[in-house]
Amino acid sequence: MADGETQIVTFKVGQGEYGINVQQVREIVTFKSCTKIPRVPSFIEGLMNLRGQVVLIINLREFLEISDEEAEDVGKEIIIIDTPESHIGFLVDQVFGVVRVSSKEIEPPPVATQNVLSGIYKRDGKLTMIMDANRVLSLLGDIIGKTEAKTEM
Repeated sequence: MADGETQIVTFKVGQGEYGINVQQVREIVTFKSCTKIPRVPSFIEGLMNLRGQVVLIINLREFLEISDEEAEDVGKEIIIIDTPESHIGFLVDQVFGVVRVSSKEIEPPPVATQNVLSGIYKRDGKLTMIMDANRVLSLLGDIIGKTEAKTEM
């Protein structure tokens, strides 16, 4: 890979195209089913057994507040995020593949989206919003922590 080049796993949620740096992705698997967890936010799809490991599945459509009306294929694939401390999967509609992008082609995201996005990539008149998995996980932790505090009161 050339200097200043990044590999991005691209995927679809609703009508939007998103990406995650390939270095933050462990693997991609087909969604079959998962076990629902009671009393958790709606974006937590449930738990899945993946080759003996329990993986928490986050529905990115729900997390990003994208309506089902924007959907064609809802929740078909899971992007397993590579984190040493937990096993997390993002449920997405479709994974397109991996693209190589020059760092010069990635623009900073709007300030209001910087808690989730690390950049925007433009090609062929389309925008790919590049998510930072670590930022998303941090935000998830904050939201889940606030939810737990409410249920304990």
